[in-house]
Amino acid sequence: MATPSPFGPFELKNGDSDKKQIWGGHKRPNVATYITSLQEALQALDIPLTLVDGEFGPGTERAVKMFQWCLSAHSYRRFNQSLVTDTQKVTQALNGRLDTQTSRELSRWREQGYTSTGDLVRLDSKQLDHVEVGDGFRVLSHASVRDDDVVIAAAAVDLLTTANKKAGERSVKIVLNQAFRVHGAPVSGSVVPPATRSQHLIGHAIDCNIVDGSNWNNSRTFAAGRQSEGATNFISDLKAAGFRWGGDFSNPDTPHFDKRLDPYGLAYEFKFFFNQRTISNNLPIPLKSLK
Repeated sequence: MATPSPFGPFELKNGDSDKKQIWGGHKRPNVATYITSLQEALQALDIPLTLVDGEFGPGTERAVKMFQWCLSAHSYRRFNQSLVTDTQKVTQALNGRLDTQTSRELSRWREQGYTSTGDLVRLDSKQLDHVEVGDGFRVLSHASVRDDDVVIAAAAVDLLTTANKKAGERSVKIVLNQAFRVHGAPVSGSVVPPATRSQHLIGHAIDCNIVDGSNWNNSRTFAAGRQSEGATNFISDLKAAGFRWGGDFSNPDTPHFDKRLDPYGLAYEFKFFFNQRTISNNLPIPLKSLK
């Protein structure tokens, strides 16, 4: 006989209440604490939640959405202060309701001992033949990060690997100045004022110079219109691959490339929270092999 769910047999949603005995949008006379159990489970998975009060309000709805984002945004989970890859593949809408799948996954995570994390990974720059870190590249102060590591979101690894591939094809070299950036950290040498919702803050952007023989294509080179043919072709290649170049911005940021995530959407907000928390709480960042 299956063990009853601690969250009850109903789809829980905003407006439900243990105190009022409303679950699934209907009053159901019972002595139960389904919402409280849900809130305690979310806290146990290290999903931020303001109150455990038995009331499914906006805070609980947002916490459920954050968990739902973790389900399908990436496969990384924390387990006993290590990072593991979850082989369970889930596609989940951010509906903020404890539907059947969300309830099942919440129980599975607790059984597996998983807690939430972001999707930051480390790339060994030595594995990228046509990319190197520049003298001014800021190595993150983090227990996992080594001098030659580039920290980036797993969802944006293809930005760096494609840049490496296209640089080789165009016989240029990419010198990185910045990748993932810690919120609030001072930014030196920036061409434009750093955006408050920058793609760097979620690990979806790189700043770089394009070295083509003796021509060091940087912001001054582009501003003067003296960029090399190799740099121009490299930029066209990355744009054709679906990435944005900062030179097309209304306020040009010519060393910049990114894989844009809507900075005003929930996916950006949740990735910002979890990836920044990875650094502030010194949570593990895995090394992603490129071989």
